[in-house]
Amino acid sequence: MTPREATTCLRACATSVSSPPSRRSELAPLAPRSATVVLMAGLPATGKTTTARRLHAAAGGVLIRSCDVYQALGISLPAWVARTSGFTVGVEAYDRVRDRAYEEMARLLDASLAASADLVVVDAVHGEPEKRQKVYEVCQRHRATPVVVLCLCEDPVEIERRFAARRGREAEPEHEASDLAVYRDIQRRWRDPRDDALQDGRAPAILTYDAPRDRLSVIGDPGEAFLAIARAALGRTVAAIE
Repeated sequence: MTPREATTCLRACATSVSSPPSRRSELAPLAPRSATVVLMAGLPATGKTTTARRLHAAAGGVLIRSCDVYQALGISLPAWVARTSGFTVGVEAYDRVRDRAYEEMARLLDASLAASADLVVVDAVHGEPEKRQKVYEVCQRHRATPVVVLCLCEDPVEIERRFAARRGREAEPEHEASDLAVYRDIQRRWRDPRDDALQDGRAPAILTYDAPRDRLSVIGDPGEAFLAIARAALGRTVAAIE
């Protein structure tokens, strides 16, 4: 199936996908889908924005990036790193502007689905369950199917290298998180989305993508059409689909 064919059949495909063992006891099949919402998740510098861009390039649809929303709202991560001494003091003020950014992303998602978008990619950390639940609630309202794409990079040396590569490029929205204090702040907030449940009690479909290890794993049923898109977008660097 080509990416174009896969995009065309996103509304109709509901083919089951074999699932590897997971921590969740039940993985009910998803209902026939209308729109698909890709919820990117992962710690900073794990490849979310690159993966989101590749999915969007392969499938089209709408791409909502947290870095663009931060810029539009006048939120500067380097400034907040300095103001909070690396997120060690006065973090409550940063939490308020960060919450505002997530509210704006939810608003943009709601507007995109209301405008009949078939596919929306929301690129953000989505580290806390309540942040992801906001997306699930919008999906439920529009009868859209959420698919979590969880990006992983478990090599601390590689994480440090990626942060170092961003320094001096903070004016570019996708590179403004250049201080490891950002990573540590998100790490303390992080709760794994593989423990999530949707409003009806079902678990969301999850693709875990570990780019350094060339590994894409599937948990649940994201649909054959979306899997075809993921293969087209990431296939040249993917060694196995489990």
